[in-house]
Amino acid sequence: MSTRTIFSSDSGVVFAKRGISLSKSYVILGVALSLVGIILSNLFHALNSLNLINLTPSTSGPAIESVFPLVGVPIMVLSALAFTTPVLLLYVYDKNNGVLEYFLSLGMDQSDVYRGYLKAALLLASALVVFEVAVNLGISLALGGITFITLEVSALTPVMAIPDVAFAMIIMMAFSSLQKQRVGSNQPLGIAIGVLIVLPTYVLPLALPTYAIFIDFLVAGVIVVLSVVSFLLASRLISREKLLP
Repeated sequence: MSTRTIFSSDSGVVFAKRGISLSKSYVILGVALSLVGIILSNLFHALNSLNLINLTPSTSGPAIESVFPLVGVPIMVLSALAFTTPVLLLYVYDKNNGVLEYFLSLGMDQSDVYRGYLKAALLLASALVVFEVAVNLGISLALGGITFITLEVSALTPVMAIPDVAFAMIIMMAFSSLQKQRVGSNQPLGIAIGVLIVLPTYVLPLALPTYAIFIDFLVAGVIVVLSVVSFLLASRLISREKLLP
């Protein structure tokens, strides 16, 4: 496979396929977590359709069942991170085996290299998010109609997942020199950061249901800003030396 092919307009597809061939277990894990998030997002809607609970709004504030579906959002974000982990591992694998050094020797700069892996990660994340949103809306419609909370979940998921994947990917490549190769596995630092940044959305919406939507959109906004800033600074954060084995 030529370098021209690897860094052409379909470079994201090439790197995505290489990543998936390197590790399919994370792809399965990502889909499994995605289904868990979808189930949690529609759990109370299903119970309401079966007349097991009543989703009538409370006069004292939002009931727990009206904000619980938001818990599915960070789980679906986590599924996107898991789903794109093969690309993160591929970057570490290529770096440790001199593939990135080979790219540089052919006249590529670091921006050409990291954008190829970033494009692959975003491609996989986008595919999974489209699946999550489509299935989530389909299930909600089958349960009696798309609710407002379902629309909120469907909006929050891509807004939070895509920037989080981008941020985790760039940070992982920027800190690649700090990673230690261990026998049998590589644990990209970016994955841990990507998970950590969405942790507030697991707890705060349930602890503060009145501000649940505000909290989730605030976290999503922070992630978007961090991903944009990290992308703009990527060429400075990712030096040529950090691409060498």
